[in-house]
Amino acid sequence: MLEKAQIERAVTALVNARRRHAPLTAFPPNAIPKSLDDAYAVQEAFSRRWSSPVAGYKVGCASPESQRMVGATGPFAARVYAEDCVVSPATVRARDFFMIGVEAEFAFRLAQDFAPRGGGIGANREEAAAAVAEIVCAIEICDTRLADWKAAGLHSMIADNGFQGGLVMGPAIPRAAAPDLGRHTVTLSIDDIERGRGTGQLVLGHPLDSLAWIAGELARRHHPLKAGDIVAAGTCTGLHFVTQPATVVADFGALGRVEVKVVA
Repeated sequence: MLEKAQIERAVTALVNARRRHAPLTAFPPNAIPKSLDDAYAVQEAFSRRWSSPVAGYKVGCASPESQRMVGATGPFAARVYAEDCVVSPATVRARDFFMIGVEAEFAFRLAQDFAPRGGGIGANREEAAAAVAEIVCAIEICDTRLADWKAAGLHSMIADNGFQGGLVMGPAIPRAAAPDLGRHTVTLSIDDIERGRGTGQLVLGHPLDSLAWIAGELARRHHPLKAGDIVAAGTCTGLHFVTQPATVVADFGALGRVEVKVVA
């Protein structure tokens, strides 16, 4: 595992990349994350150094398609920073990102602290549902500070906060009024052309199962979910890249729409 000084060197590289808006070719040779524990250690150390508070978390690689894309064997956790959260309809500038990928997904705002019984194992869908105040329709903006994230590898990508760039939050629905998210269809369009379609079943079987998973993972790593946290459960529509100015719309049917305009 990386030692403390190596972790701090990795964090310094990430902080510099963000502040200078200069892509990170690679982590310093002696500070490259080589395991999931290394990646999470860099994430945690970065969160202590970065100026924005943590608004919540995201589940990455919650679908088989996403796992195949990055060579993962399961999901991972990453942080959502308050400075990266915007309300739909939103406008973002492409020049503020290194790249822009978009995903439509369900997010949850927690009504209470949520750590599974048993210190990080054993969470189930019912326990997850009981912790939720409302379901938020969202578009995740995916971004990476790595110049070539494929070449850098999975653990470097997770250390760089797991492709998280922003969260566009749309309509919120009280938990009691929400339909079965596992069967609910969501579409993602870019400039009125449908690019993705799917249901919550693509998200680890059900978005609440994704919430249960990350609650256990974070509790195991001594960062239990807290009341008020927002948790993005994972994409229902796949990842789609925006390479020029465009309007992105996630349509959640009767639950509403989320819109973000990407400008130069």
